[in-house]
Amino acid sequence: MPKFNWRQRAASFWNRTVGRVVPRLRIGREAERVVSLSPISDWAHRAFTGDLPVDAWQAAMRQEIKTRYIQQYLAGRGGVGPMTQADYGSIGGMIADQYRYLDGFARDVAEGKLSEAQIARRSEMYLNSSREAFERAQRRAAEAAGLAEVLWIRTAAESCPDCIALSNLGWQKAEPWPFRVGGVQAIPGSGATACLTGCRCFLEWRKGGKE
Repeated sequence: MPKFNWRQRAASFWNRTVGRVVPRLRIGREAERVVSLSPISDWAHRAFTGDLPVDAWQAAMRQEIKTRYIQQYLAGRGGVGPMTQADYGSIGGMIADQYRYLDGFARDVAEGKLSEAQIARRSEMYLNSSREAFERAQRRAAEAAGLAEVLWIRTAAESCPDCIALSNLGWQKAEPWPFRVGGVQAIPGSGATACLTGCRCFLEWRKGGKE
């Protein structure tokens, strides 16, 4: 079984078994795979039928959101070791934002405004949004490693117009943040692009200049 260490200067994990850096896309995809195992679809069905009371459903969703955001952030940051107070503050802020959105979602469910498919889809969007935590953590790790340039990379077979435009920018200096949609700062999974939290793009980083 491969063994991994965090390499701060590369802002990525090092595979000790084969002696090389683990690609960021692979790390992100593994973190994404964990999210896909969530039982939220079953919860959506039970909440719609009334088998799961809305307050119990909301409590379960809150815990799931918290767990997935923390998992994604730690995957992007390199585990607990490199974490700072600023990192913990970032996680807390993102989770608090999702809790506020969830309050409105729960009201809609309680008032019977949504179909089962709509509940399931919106639930999935909440967990998909946790990819933003991974990318924000990667940004912190990149800054700590002195990586000053960033590239928006598309991986979906069909990307939204926003992601196409952002990827066409090529390598950019990370400060000030170069990726914006309608004046809003964009990060894969943040919901700023037309594909919302369904975005499957990721960011690549380098020190600067031609490499």
